[in-house]
Amino acid sequence: MKKVEATGVVLWDTCAVKGKKCTAKETPGAVTAVWAPPGRTQTNVCHACLNEQVEKGAWQIEGARVSR
Repeated sequence: MKKVEATGVVLWDTCAVKGKKCTAKETPGAVTAVWAPPGRTQTNVCHACLNEQVEKGAWQIEGARVSR
């Protein structure tokens, strides 16, 4: 599990994760920048993919709660 840090910055770009419910897979859409290890690299991810990564346990955001 990677600990990522949500920046709160919203951009207009494509999603780097491209999950099943991705809203910015091929065409640009609203994405948020998260910093991930190693070295706090920036990953731009749409809201749907961010939720998917957290729910499946691939990413952890400190202080965030996941309701199921």
